[in-house]
Amino acid sequence: MKENYFVKDKLKKIAIANYLKKKLASAGFIDVEVLKSVFNTRIVIYSLKPGFIIGKKGSNIRALTEDLEKRFELSKVHIEIGEIPNKDLDPKVVIENIFSNISRGVTWKSVVYNALRQIKEAGAIGAEIIAKGNTSGKGQRKRKSRFFFGYMKKAGDQKSLVAMEKRTTFPGLGTIGITLRIVRPDIVFSDKIDVLEFSKKYKMEIQEEELLERQSEVSKDAEEKVEKKNADKKVVKEDDKTEKPKVKTPAKKKVSTKKKDDTKDETKSVKEEKPVDSKKEEKSSDKEETKKEEIK
Repeated sequence: MKENYFVKDKLKKIAIANYLKKKLASAGFIDVEVLKSVFNTRIVIYSLKPGFIIGKKGSNIRALTEDLEKRFELSKVHIEIGEIPNKDLDPKVVIENIFSNISRGVTWKSVVYNALRQIKEAGAIGAEIIAKGNTSGKGQRKRKSRFFFGYMKKAGDQKSLVAMEKRTTFPGLGTIGITLRIVRPDIVFSDKIDVLEFSKKYKMEIQEEELLERQSEVSKDAEEKVEKKNADKKVVKEDDKTEKPKVKTPAKKKVSTKKKDDTKDETKSVKEEKPVDSKKEEKSSDKEETKKEEIK
């Protein structure tokens, strides 16, 4: 059945995660993703110290791929090192740092306070660290200490929005169990929603959508008008082209006849003007002669 196939695939992924958690504990193993495809199986490993996984000239990563292929019967394994975004807001990364610092001999209180400060600086809404166990020293009673800041949900369905992680640490004497809860900045709880502001935003969004629809309709109408005008112009031009050859031919003939008549009239006027001018010249010459004789 198909269900059995998916269950087996999920169980195999869990087994790979548990195996890598033990094998890469010194490298600060955080999480793993198994992505299967037709050509190969991609295994994306998230860790705090990727250099330990790769090894010198890739020797460790090559040995790890061969081991995974033999142990889990995988074909063409391709291992990748993934980047962890917002390390200070990932509970797995934070609790791994707390575990490594306490195991090295750093006092647990200073480690917890530093972790809370880093989470607060990263912009978390709230965080809580609970330490249980032999926290006061050798021969003392077990205690429970709680360190927190901000807003936290612990009951109801909304507690699933809180990122949670647990880990057991081993200081010099005894054991300390640590529980970490983080409320990331992008999470919004229902009791923190202001209904009036939400309704105003919703109304504004509706009004913006209506304005955009109106603008689109106006632009469509303007485009349609422009298209109609262009179509009318094209029709008029086509009509002019069809009518022009009939009108041009008689107009040219009329103009030519008029020009010829005008030229004839001009020649006649020039001929008529010439003798008038000659008579005027003779009269002026006679007057000058009479004046000269009178003077003498």
